[in-house]
Amino acid sequence: MKKALVLLLVAVMLLGVVACNKTNTDAPATATPPVGDDTPAVSTTPDANATPVIETEKPEQTGAQYGGTVRIVCTAEGAGPIGVPWEVFGVDVALLKASMEPIATTNAQGELELRLVEGYEIDMENLEIIWTLKQGIYFHDGSELNAETVVWNYENFKEWNLQNASIDTYEVVSEYVLKAKLNYFANAAVTEVSTKSLISKEAYEKNGVEWARDNPIGTGPFVIDEYVPGSHARFKKNENYWKAGEPYLDGMEFVFIRDVMTQNIALQSTGDQSIDLLNTTSGEQISTLRELGFKADALPIGPISLAPNSLDEDSPLAKLEVRQAISYALDRQSIMDARGFGVMTPATQWVVEAFPAGRLDDSYNLTYNLEKAKELMIQAGYPDGFKTTLIAQPALADKDAVVAIQSMLAKIGIECAVEFPDSGGYSNYRSTGWDGLLVQHTRAFSAMETSFWFYFSDEYNLLTRMWFGPERMQELIDESRRTMENAPLLQEMHKIVMDNMLLIPVYNLMDGWVYKPNLVDGNHLYWGATMFMPSEMWISND
Repeated sequence: MKKALVLLLVAVMLLGVVACNKTNTDAPATATPPVGDDTPAVSTTPDANATPVIETEKPEQTGAQYGGTVRIVCTAEGAGPIGVPWEVFGVDVALLKASMEPIATTNAQGELELRLVEGYEIDMENLEIIWTLKQGIYFHDGSELNAETVVWNYENFKEWNLQNASIDTYEVVSEYVLKAKLNYFANAAVTEVSTKSLISKEAYEKNGVEWARDNPIGTGPFVIDEYVPGSHARFKKNENYWKAGEPYLDGMEFVFIRDVMTQNIALQSTGDQSIDLLNTTSGEQISTLRELGFKADALPIGPISLAPNSLDEDSPLAKLEVRQAISYALDRQSIMDARGFGVMTPATQWVVEAFPAGRLDDSYNLTYNLEKAKELMIQAGYPDGFKTTLIAQPALADKDAVVAIQSMLAKIGIECAVEFPDSGGYSNYRSTGWDGLLVQHTRAFSAMETSFWFYFSDEYNLLTRMWFGPERMQELIDESRRTMENAPLLQEMHKIVMDNMLLIPVYNLMDGWVYKPNLVDGNHLYWGATMFMPSEMWISND
């Protein structure tokens, strides 16, 4: 049961699992994938009104000032303990960023940037990845970061089934050198480490797991001050942080506010009840706050799609013509005219424009054609339609957009009941199966091969049973994760998705960061949807 839950919730953890295809480094600050990787090569979407979504270069940090506390509302709920990283899943992973760090980090373009390590080397002959740690880095309890502690952390992640299948074991080579022994080479094995925040082995063993769950002891720029689940997580400056000159802030506090109106009021307020930074996926909220003069960055994080339960051979949705009819029946532009707020855009394909390596030519672009949809329903044997259910993903699927989809499908005879379950109910559908269509966010990982693996592979979906992929898809997924030149494979997999309508994309979801004018943020567009650099934030007094 524990492993099934982990598999279901590991999506957020996997955001950083990207394909960096270097074979070795000479200990540079950044490890950049070679030409042929699926790194985004554009900085804006084709829509002239769309927000710039990819920063191709990290902005230079100039004139940083010290002092102050930044209060943040993000998608985290603060629902449980935050001190043992392999026990923290879903949106609450964001709370680890202040106090814990991985040895390397991936940015939104799929590049691996080294943090706690000097460099790494891949030994293809012996199937090993060797990491050399920086020396003189200490956890908040004063214990030093070394290979033994890192390997101990990774062994715990493995116990919780949070280790890439390509990795067999981690081993200590010397005090500051460790290696991963591989079962086979997979490009994601290199960046496996970017998902793993580290804690002090010494503190954990001295005080026990119950204590550790409420006391995050990492190497990060901030030290836990007070954590009240459901209310706030407050951190103070780590005076002994390993990165010279950082952090700039005196403190950082995550505040758990779920009501949109309360969030907006807090952003406009000053004093103890105010916030400085808001993370939201609501296009309406981003648009409203922009109109009020706040700065807002937005990053594409994949489309909201209709996911049919095509595993049920007796369901009308198992017929390709029905899935195609549903796609033709959707007037995506009208939905976005009403609910996109100038932020979100229609999904013309499943792979968004910001990831060109997997994009197909315009002949694959999805269009609205009601008469074609009706013809396909007749061909499928359902001239009078049928009944089904739309099941909306909590927080991410726009309720009014779901109702619009319901109305459009009614025009081709598909009568949809609509369900808006809570998170637990929705997770149950995904893990045990459903009748109808999930209105589901299908996340675009920085490495697109990871997106295909996550949603269509037999390996991942063995327990969750979310969607199927034909045998050829399984072969392509496996090959794309083991090669350095995977763009043609990504396109072939994308064709399978579109030709079979395995998922029916509707509109592109954006992850937005809205902040006060005097806050110099953590370069969210550069780092990606759920990642930012707390140590680099500062407040301008000018």
